[in-house]
Amino acid sequence: MAPTFYHYLPVPMEKTWGEQGPGISRRCLVAAVLMLLIVVGLVISLIHFAVRANSEACRDGLRVWDECRNTTHLLQRQLTRAQENLRQAETQANRTVVTLQDSLKKKESQVLEQQAQIQEQQAQIQEQQAQIQEQQAHIQELESMIMKLNQELATLRTKEEASSTAQNSASSMVVSSLLMFVVPVFLLF
Repeated sequence: MAPTFYHYLPVPMEKTWGEQGPGISRRCLVAAVLMLLIVVGLVISLIHFAVRANSEACRDGLRVWDECRNTTHLLQRQLTRAQENLRQAETQANRTVVTLQDSLKKKESQVLEQQAQIQEQQAQIQEQQAQIQEQQAHIQELESMIMKLNQELATLRTKEEASSTAQNSASSMVVSSLLMFVVPVFLLF
């Protein structure tokens, strides 16, 4: 098939304008008036906002708002510093508590050691006192034996004076042998 060319003939502009009619159409006029009213409303709103924004009360409000913001920033900085100081104080207090606990544990262990030493010394003292009491009892026994021996010696002396010289030498030997027995026993304790 062969191509078909469609060609439209140009239409003159007077003819196109003639169909619409002379003058501005009603729709365009209404649209233009609405646009004008919207622009006037926006301009009036902008003027009203500008007047209110530049009013004395608004300026005072902005100044107060700036002062409040500055005060808030200052208080936040002070709060931050106070929190840092508090953290440092808590850290130092924790260190101090740990140090005190360590020293307390050391002191407790020293006290326990000292108490153990004291108990050991008390046990030794009690043992020594028991030994002293035993030795005192032994000394009393020896003293009583010495008293008996002295009494026997006194009786032997009286008998010796009555007896002869031969007996005299025999009794002196008994006394010296008794003394030789008693003195080393006494010196041992």
